[in-house]
Parts: sequence; C-alpha cells; structure tokens
Amino acid sequence: MTPISNRIELQERHHQIFIEQAPTAIAMLDKNMVYLAVSKRWLKDYKLDEQDVIGRSHYDVFPEIGDDWKKNHQDCLKGAINICDEAPFKRADGSIQWIYWDVRPWYNLDSEIGGLLMHTGDITEQKEKELEKKRFETILSDCSEVARIGTWEINTHTNEIIWSDMVYEIHDVSNDFKPSLDSLLEFIEEEVKRDFLEKCMLDLLEKGKEMNEEFEIRTPKGNLKFIKAIGKIEYVEGLVTRVFGIVQDITQIKESERELNKAYNELDAIFSSSSIAIISTDKDGVINRFNSGAEHLLGYSAKEMIGIKKPEIYLFEEELNVFKKDMELEFKGDSNDADFNYRNEKIFNTRQWTFKRKDGSTFPGLKSLTAIQDKDGLNDGFIAVITDISKIKEVKDELRKKNDLLNFAEKLSLLGHWQWNTVLDKVQWSENLYTIFELEKSVIELKFDTYFSFVHPNDKELVAAYFKKSANDKTFYNFTHKIITASGVVKTIHLVGKVIANDNGEMIEMFGTCQDITESIKAQEELRKKNDLLNFAEQISMMSNWKWDTVADKVQWSENFYTILELDEAITDLNFNSYYRFVHPEDIGIVDNHFEQVNKNKRWDSLTHRIITTSGKVKTILILGKVFTNEKDEIIEMIGTCQDITESKKAENKLIEAKQELEISTQKLSLQNQQLADFTHITSHNLRAPVANLNSLLEIHSYAKNEEERTDIFNKFSSVIDHLSSTLNTLIEALKAKVGDANEQKEQIEFNEVLENTVQMLSGAILKSKAVINSDFSKLSSISYNKIYMESIFLNLIGNAIKYSAEDRIPHIQIKTKVRNGKNIITFKDNGLGIDLDKHGHKLFGLNKVFHRHPDAKGVGLYLTKTQIESMGGTITATSEVNVGTIFTINFN
Repeated sequence: MTPISNRIELQERHHQIFIEQAPTAIAMLDKNMVYLAVSKRWLKDYKLDEQDVIGRSHYDVFPEIGDDWKKNHQDCLKGAINICDEAPFKRADGSIQWIYWDVRPWYNLDSEIGGLLMHTGDITEQKEKELEKKRFETILSDCSEVARIGTWEINTHTNEIIWSDMVYEIHDVSNDFKPSLDSLLEFIEEEVKRDFLEKCMLDLLEKGKEMNEEFEIRTPKGNLKFIKAIGKIEYVEGLVTRVFGIVQDITQIKESERELNKAYNELDAIFSSSSIAIISTDKDGVINRFNSGAEHLLGYSAKEMIGIKKPEIYLFEEELNVFKKDMELEFKGDSNDADFNYRNEKIFNTRQWTFKRKDGSTFPGLKSLTAIQDKDGLNDGFIAVITDISKIKEVKDELRKKNDLLNFAEKLSLLGHWQWNTVLDKVQWSENLYTIFELEKSVIELKFDTYFSFVHPNDKELVAAYFKKSANDKTFYNFTHKIITASGVVKTIHLVGKVIANDNGEMIEMFGTCQDITESIKAQEELRKKNDLLNFAEQISMMSNWKWDTVADKVQWSENFYTILELDEAITDLNFNSYYRFVHPEDIGIVDNHFEQVNKNKRWDSLTHRIITTSGKVKTILILGKVFTNEKDEIIEMIGTCQDITESKKAENKLIEAKQELEISTQKLSLQNQQLADFTHITSHNLRAPVANLNSLLEIHSYAKNEEERTDIFNKFSSVIDHLSSTLNTLIEALKAKVGDANEQKEQIEFNEVLENTVQMLSGAILKSKAVINSDFSKLSSISYNKIYMESIFLNLIGNAIKYSAEDRIPHIQIKTKVRNGKNIITFKDNGLGIDLDKHGHKLFGLNKVFHRHPDAKGVGLYLTKTQIESMGGTITATSEVNVGTIFTINFN
C-alpha cells in the first residue's frame, strides 16, 4: 500500500472515529451514498439501533426518500451545501418526523470530494409542542367564535359598561353603541322580564349576588335571540375591585332544544302508532318495549309481554333457525369460534317473516332488526320495526298471476316484449322473446347489438335506418324485418314500440313488442295467391268486390276496384266518402236515393250510375250488394260487387266517352308540351350566360401575362360558379319533389357540449378502456350545424377510436378545431391500430366495409358519418399509419 493510500485510509478512519463518538446525529457517506460511519445519536434518532447500516446504501436504509432529496444529494456531491432549519420527514411507516439538517461534501487529502457529511437533528417533540400550542390557541379562538361568547365589565369608578366585540355582535349593534343598564333593558320586550333583569343587576351590584340567567332579547335589527348572562364581583380586602362577566348567544342551542323536542314528539308519535309494530329487547332477549302497533298486529297486550316474553313467542322456529344460520354465515364466516353468539353482533337486517298472533292466526310481515349499542359499543339488545305486508303480498301474487297470463298470451300469439335503456345500452326481454330468437336466457348479457346481430344481413341497413329515424324524431316507427335465429332459422318479426325522452328532449328509453309473424306472412302469401286469382277473374270480367263496416265507417275494396277507379296507389283509410267522391255529380241524387231506400228497407237493389275516375274518365258501373243487420235490425255491414259496364252501353255513349277521353288526352299532352317548352327555355336562358362566362374567363386566363392578372381572373370564377350552382339547384328543384333538408334544421352548437354528451354516452367504453380524451376548441368553440348530425359524427369517430384501440397502450384521443383560410375545421386524432390506406383507402368510407377483425365492426359508422357531413356541405378525409394511429379531418365548409 502506498503512503498516499495510507494517509487517505488514516484520514477516513479518523473521521469515522470522530463521527461515531459525536454527541449529535452525524453520518458519513461515500460518493455512492454508502454509509462509512454514523454516530450513536443518528441511530437513536432514526430508530436504527438494531440495524448495522455501515456498508449499506442510504436509500436502502431510508426507502421513503424521494427524488427531490436525491437531487439535492447529487448537487452536494458536486460541491453544494444544503441547509434546512426544519422540515417534515414522512417515514415509511406513515409517521412524520420533524428534522433540521446540514448536508455538505467532505474532501480527502487530494482535495477531492470523497462523499457527504450529514448533520441532522430530531426536533419532532419541540415541533409537536409548538403545533399543539398553535392548535390550542386556534381552538380557543374558534371556540369563542363558535360558542358566540363575549365578555363585559363595569368600571367601578365611572360605572361605565365595557363590552367585547362579540357582545356588540350578539346585540346587532355597532361598536360606537354606549351600553348602560337602561339601554340593556330596552332589548327586552316583556315588562316582567325587564324587571327581572333589573333586579338581577341590582342584586349583583348592591348585594354581590352572582348572576347566571337566560333572557330573550329583540335586537335593533328585529332579530329575536336568546342570551345567557353571567356576572361576578371580585373583592380585595373587602372592597369591590371588579365587576365582570360573560354573555353567550344561545339562540341555536334553544332552537336545537326545540328541534330535539319536536323530534322526540315525532318519535313518540311513531312509537305510539297503531299501524307499525315497534318492539325492543334487552341484551338477554327479553322484550322491554311493546308499542300499541305491536298490540294491534300481534294481539298481545304490552303488560303480557314486557319483562316476561321473548320474540320467539310470535315467531316460527324454522324461520328463526334460518335467520340464526344466516347471521352466523355473515358474521362468523368460516371461523370455528365455539363462543359465537349472533346477539353480540352489530346486526342490521330486513327480511320477510311469518308472524303468529295470540289467537293462532298468521300474517306476512316485513321486519327491520337493528342492534342497540351501548356507550362502549357493546350489544345492549335489539329493536324491531314490523309492518303488515298482507295487502302488498296479495297485490304481488295478483301481479304474478297476471304476468303468468301475459306470458301465456305471448306464447299463444308468438309475441314478446322488450325494453331498451338507450343511455346505458341495457336491454330486457320477456321470456317468450328468448323463445322467438331461440336463445338461452342465461347465455348472454343483452344489449342493442345482441338483437342487431340476429337481424338478417339483407335487412341490417333497413333496421339501422328505422332506429336512427325513431331516435331522431323521438317517435317509434313500427316496421317488419327478417331475423336469423340462434339455430339458423329465418323468421319474420314485426316491431311496435314507443320512445321515452327526458325533460331536455333527450331519448332515454325505448320499449315495445316483437311478434313472430312468419306463419302469418306465409298465410298472407297464400291469401295473396288466392286474391291474385280472384283479381285475375275480376279483371277479365271488369268486376271487383267491396265490404263496408257501417258502424265504424270502414271500407275495403278489392284490387280491381282501384283499377276501375284508375287509382295508382291504395287509399290507406277508406270510408264511405272515399267512394262517394268518385260519383258523377249528375248521379249523386241517384246514389243518395238508393241509400235512403237501403236504410229504410234493409235491402240492396241493383244500383247503376256513373263515376269519374282519377284521370277524368266517365264510367258506368253496376253495383250489387247484400245488407247485414244486428238483433236490433240496425245495419252493421254491407258487402257486394262492382262491375264496369261502360263498354256495354250504347255506341253513341261510347263515342261520347271516346271523344271526352280524346279531349282530356289532348289537354294533358298540350300541358306537357307547354311544360317541356318552358323547361327548355329556362334551361337555355339560365345556363347559357354562366357557361359562356366560364368559357370566356378560361380563354382570358390562358392569355394572362403575369401571376397577379391570372389570380384576379381566377377570383372571378367564384361569382360565375355561384350563379351556375344556383341555376343548377333551381333546375334540380324543378325536377324533383322537395325532400327534407338537413340544413333547414341547423342551430348554433357548442363543441364542448357535444363532447360532454358523447362522453356520457360512451362512459362505459371509456371507463373500460381507460381512454384519455383531450380537446382544444379555443380556435372555434361553436358552429351552426345540424345537431343530430354533429352528435352522430362525434359518437362514431370517438367510438371508433376506442373500439379500434391498441391492446398495448391506453387510447389517447385528441380533438381540435381551427380556422384555416376561412374554413372551419375539426380533427380527431387517435393512437389506435391505424388503417392500411394503401390497401383499404379506396373503400374507407364504403358501406359495410371493415378493416379489422373486431367483433363489433359493421362498416356502417364511417359511411353514415361521410353521408351526414357531405349532406351538410362538408368533407371528411383521413390519414393513418398502421399501429400508430389515425387522424380524421372534417372541413365543415
């Protein structure tokens, strides 16, 4: 070993000996924060007497040391000195130790830093005393404030009354108020109480009798208060040296007493109630309270029960044994404690019991049993509240019977009912609905997608559209579609329902019925075939049949009747007037007279008259019929046939009819020709100018000499294109029927509000995925838009970001708005699976296009989103990188 090494080792040993013998807490550590030496005080202060710390890391000995202290240590190893007068040190066991410290580097003989010297002191006891003193002073001050106690004193030389600030506050007067005996009496309204206060003050001053009384005062602000006044006199060598006391505002105490009395009276009223039985027992199980309600329900008198009987007298042993076993299982568990007694547990239990009356009769009751604890927390008995539920049980039994009948009726009618909580996406099905779908009841947790998964692929788009429209309009639109059951059977079902919305107009629930109409559809198909044969026969003979329910005024026509009347579509709500409006005006009298005779004679004679079809044709029809009456000889129904006999009329009538038809056709053709001419004129006039302007501008643009000139010319395209667009829109509207326009339903929408609603709707998925959603709407906080579409856009894009998140990282979704070149833009960025746009980009927004093997992937969301955005005049694009994430950019303009 070299001389230098010897000197260094000797120096370190010298330091170690010095530190070990130091009377204060000192530790010496090397550059790796490993202990070289510690004083005994160090070990004592930090409770390390039983440990050998030499050679151990400082951070292993004190694992509770945080990164901030570790940084300070590294700074000191670079030459810094860290000194602190006091700071809390939270130990690993949760205790707080207050210390001061001086941490600085120590240097070897080569003036190099060899490690750290830590000098600390445990000031916990001193600090706790200081904190305790502060707490005591604060509590004392707070108590005076909370208790609303003030002091008063009488100057024995001047008889001046001196109040503390609190006394002024209690009396609702300012500090410049001059209190005196006379002024104090003015605070008391009743003369008798004023005299009493005056007597108390005189007894205090003249006889030295201490005062401790309560008074009711009325302050200048009109507040009624209760105060407690205490007065005392101090004597020195028989002479009065001081008259003083306190004043306390006890208004709240008095009010509390009144409330307590009120509560006591209410509790007493409950205990005295004859409709509820209240029974209590002592710790040995003997009844010590038995109210009138218990007497009424059980038939025993309180005198027969209190101090004599136990609850077993009115309970059945079987139910009591079940209760005891349940309590053992709840409180004892698997323990083998032989001394266990359920009576010693803090029981709170409500269950149904069967009770025995004194006369032997029984009744079902609901009993709430609560353990009574004494001041030491030990069980001092029980109190039971018993309610007769005979009526409730009868109602439940009746309801159960009705539910059984409903289930039976559903099975007979192949009907089931359903309920959908649209907020939580929770679905309930009746038992027969499981049967219709051929699904085991306990197999799956029901959601909307559960039902949607059974929808026939050809009908999924139809079903989605119906439910979306019902949700938007808050009205359920009944419809029919096909399903494929769990066993693969194709069925046809008919849905009828209702939409429930909250006070804010937001949909919260749907419910309704689902009927298996597969066989009905088959029967209808068979009937349709028969009707087709009948219609064929009718068409050959130009005959049709009809039926009229005269009570409900409901009419049914066969298909050929529509042909005779030349109706393109069936009238959905037929009544007598539906036919009557086709009667030729000149023949209305004939028809009226015929029906007068039918009503009079209850018999139908043949009726021949003319009609005018929807195209204006005049036809002659022959109607035959039969009348049906009830037991009161009132007409309830008519049935019959109607035959077109126009062709059987005389030739001159046919000629007249042909001429009329020719004139009508000529007029119709003339009108169509005129409309076509008008449309051609509009087209040639309105399109010629903008198209010519565009051609001119294009030609001028090609000859432009510089960029500025070209830009100026290019900007002129806007007005021309606007004019052309307006013209095209006008022509389009002229060629199509007006349909609902989403832009007519625009309103000012706050993005934050839409995001909040979306987060609520996706709360379950967000919690499950731990998704983090950040937003920045500072550049564009709101926009005029179709609210339903905006909510659908947020729902689809955020929902997809969560649905297609990566398994190895928490979903992060960033939503940001901006305005660029006058364009309103919003972006949705996620860190999910991403999409291979080279492979799938051409079908990204296509219907039923999916790009991941996700069980919920349907390929509908992005298609709907794109459709909605484009219907509002916007665009949506996407950039994506596989396993990195996707950004959807929406340009609202």
